[in-house]
Amino acid sequence: MSQALISHGYQQAKKLLMIQALIIAFVSCFGLIKEFKVAVALLSGGMAVFLANCFFVYKAFSKSGAQANKQVVGAFYLGETIKIFLAVGLISVAFWQLPGFEIFALAGYVVALLSQWLAPIIIKTH
Repeated sequence: MSQALISHGYQQAKKLLMIQALIIAFVSCFGLIKEFKVAVALLSGGMAVFLANCFFVYKAFSKSGAQANKQVVGAFYLGETIKIFLAVGLISVAFWQLPGFEIFALAGYVVALLSQWLAPIIIKTH
């Protein structure tokens, strides 16, 4: 892969992460209407996905070049595997630390997942 292509993909990934962060913050602010802990739970659930995605972007774009083809694929798979475990671990911590507010943490998690799936519709990615 050319360095320009890698750079373009990395810039697109950063835009998608920024949109995801804004959506998580926006939804968390709505939680303040009900109660502060609701907002914290929404933010915690969303951050579980967001932080995992940040790690994946870092790992996926850490290798480049036609000579490093196997390293690129390996970095992608390793990044995705760790991303899944990281997200599960972080949402588990949110459940453990916020008893009684698990549904809101889960809602934040789902909103963050939906935002990553819908973000390409929001911005032009090609």
